[in-house]
Amino acid sequence: MQMNIIGNKTVDYLLQIKAIKLNTTNPFTWASGLKSPIYCGNRKTLSHKEVRSFLKQAFAEIIREKYPEAEQLAGVATGAIAIGALVADVMELPYVYIRSESKKHGLQNRIEGDFDANKKTVVIEDLVSTGKSSLAAVDALVEANGKVLGMVAIFSYQLPVATQNFE
Repeated sequence: MQMNIIGNKTVDYLLQIKAIKLNTTNPFTWASGLKSPIYCGNRKTLSHKEVRSFLKQAFAEIIREKYPEAEQLAGVATGAIAIGALVADVMELPYVYIRSESKKHGLQNRIEGDFDANKKTVVIEDLVSTGKSSLAAVDALVEANGKVLGMVAIFSYQLPVATQNFE
């Protein structure tokens, strides 16, 4: 399936399940602190079998096409943990997830699961606004001597600040 078809179908699904909200009178505050009249709640996708199925297959297709050498997947906590696990299952690849910070107890892990730094990794994100949480996850993998090939996300606001941060 072509990228523009996947993108259009994803947006259609997000609108159908009312994951995209608009409120011009009382803007939403995003995790980044930015305020916006648009909010996209991608976690709702998990409640809908057809949407969930489409997304995991679409992600697998995109990763196979863009990153054919991928050997493991890493989801960004918390929004991409579930979808990342679903994609890893479809692709039959190992999977880990990255916390925003190390746990304060137990093993104090930042990367959860059996992370193999020698395997080429693709990061899965649910949403990109400024890109800071995505890049922090990539930094955590790199600090653990991981090899990051790239990232895929369900939705991006395509803000210039994210483009600048990714550069």
